[in-house]
Amino acid sequence: MSNVANPNYELGLLYVSGILKEDDLLILRSNLKKNGIELKSFDKNGNITASIEDFTNVYSFLINSSLLAGLVSGVIASAAWESIRYVILHTFKKVKDKKYNKITSKGIEEKEATLGIEVKVNNNHYNFRFNGISSEKAFHEALDKIIPLLVSVQSQTIETHEKSIPEIPTFIGTYDEKTCLWVVSETSEIIKEKIRISND
Repeated sequence: MSNVANPNYELGLLYVSGILKEDDLLILRSNLKKNGIELKSFDKNGNITASIEDFTNVYSFLINSSLLAGLVSGVIASAAWESIRYVILHTFKKVKDKKYNKITSKGIEEKEATLGIEVKVNNNHYNFRFNGISSEKAFHEALDKIIPLLVSVQSQTIETHEKSIPEIPTFIGTYDEKTCLWVVSETSEIIKEKIRISND
């Protein structure tokens, strides 16, 4: 099998400039390019919406449909997956425990920099969030469990859920280090729980 993935494979990166520098993006882009994967990056500085930031990430890697198909089918060479793991780990190390300044109507707020992987499967939008993961070892474990989880999800017939706000994922995944499992919850249920707590 060739060690070079299909040139149509793309890994997106939504980020806020500051913590990630242009040099970091060059490193990520170069590493992926060696394995036929193109990095598409978009600086969303100033474009984070306060009402949805609980369900989105400051730094998000977006797996496109052809890349997802290659990952879940095992068609993509192991070198390509290692390249993806490398760029996500590089970013994890950069953003872990870091803060960024967010401009709001009330002034400048310091917020936690969050990181995740977003992917669409069966017309549902999944956001696997890495915030709260304590160590590089736990991060590796969490990352390696995402592909088998996506394989399982893709093989199931899951009802497509309608979202009132397009930017909000359908499901949020958080990693439980005690059980070493991803806990995937419907975003609508998380919102209902937040409303319930705020009304108590």
